Amino acid sequence: MPQQEMFDKIVEFGNTLHKSGCPPYKVEKFTQHYAKQHNVQVMLQALPTSINYQFPEDNNKVIMKRLAPASIDLSLLAQTIQRLRRPNGSTKQEPFRYPIWAVALANMSIPPAYLMLIGSTLEAIICSLFLGFMVWGCQRVLRGRRTIAVEFIAALLTGICVAGLSSQGLPIPVYALCIAAIVLFVPGLSIANSLECLAFNDLVSGTSLLGQSALTLIKLFIGIFMGVQVGEAIWGMSDSLTYTNDVPVWMHIAGLPLISIAIGIIFNAQPRDMLLGLPVAVLGMWGPYYLGFGSGWIVGTWLTTVIITLYGTWIAKKMNLTGSIYILQGIIILVPGSRVLVSASESVFEQSILPIPSIGLSALFMFSAIMAGQITAYSIYSPRIER
Repeated sequence: MPQQEMFDKIVEFGNTLHKSGCPPYKVEKFTQHYAKQHNVQVMLQALPTSINYQFPEDNNKVIMKRLAPASIDLSLLAQTIQRLRRPNGSTKQEPFRYPIWAVALANMSIPPAYLMLIGSTLEAIICSLFLGFMVWGCQRVLRGRRTIAVEFIAALLTGICVAGLSSQGLPIPVYALCIAAIVLFVPGLSIANSLECLAFNDLVSGTSLLGQSALTLIKLFIGIFMGVQVGEAIWGMSDSLTYTNDVPVWMHIAGLPLISIAIGIIFNAQPRDMLLGLPVAVLGMWGPYYLGFGSGWIVGTWLTTVIITLYGTWIAKKMNLTGSIYILQGIIILVPGSRVLVSASESVFEQSILPIPSIGLSALFMFSAIMAGQITAYSIYSPRIER
């Protein structure tokens, strides 16, 4: 194969990994391994919005690629990593996609599943179904260069609609319902990837991803705040219900597989990978409460993260893939991105949304425990690519 064609093949491999949501430091490792299989030496620096390739064997030729922020496509990520097993195979891959109706149902399922897990009124759960459909509609309309505004617009419309529903006398917790409707946009995976990058001393990528996550949270918060204010101006003031839990136990339990499957569909995970990731979803939900063994939920969060990361890494070794595919469901549920949003809302609106004291401080402790858990797990059992 001509040298330039080989370089293009390596660059395409790295760009596809980045596009599918692989953490930057893993993009570097996988791409260098792929180049080594083709007897090509490459040095690269992967960042959240760019990758720089340098080929020392060709007079230090440099290829710089400016890329859009990564979206999450677990099927594409799995297909790309499987190319490491057949380096001389075709780079053309048949994309795996769920039908549009399945994606719409998944978007509609996440808000009620979230409320079923944290507890709410049955009226709020029913309303959240329609809010989830509205948020999905925002994603369909705001595409291309308009994507940057989708979180803010969705949160703004959600706030207006929830204020209108509340003005009709429905017993709904306004701010909890708003957060449930847009919880899909809470950057749990970006926060998880940033913590993973920081754990491996990739400070540039880690801080960049944290910055992106903070901006997303700001757009969501200000959108909800403005939406509720505009809605109250249109529909009139109404009393917001404080935290109330009318959800029966069976609905609490059913909420977990529902949100896990919905997350898998939205992030385009294959059914087999969703099934293998279900145990970490269970751990992510209930692990912090039951694995503390009397030492508190911070220790429980640390131990849960260790188990989730070890399980994902072990399954990835068996399937010849990356642990991110199987860790995702548990980490998204475990990472307290929505807690930060709830904390900001409680501080501004001065009312309890969830029955968790000092919820903002608890989110900080959980971030720290998650990062410590990842460091511990990778020191015990590192991914195959690093051995």
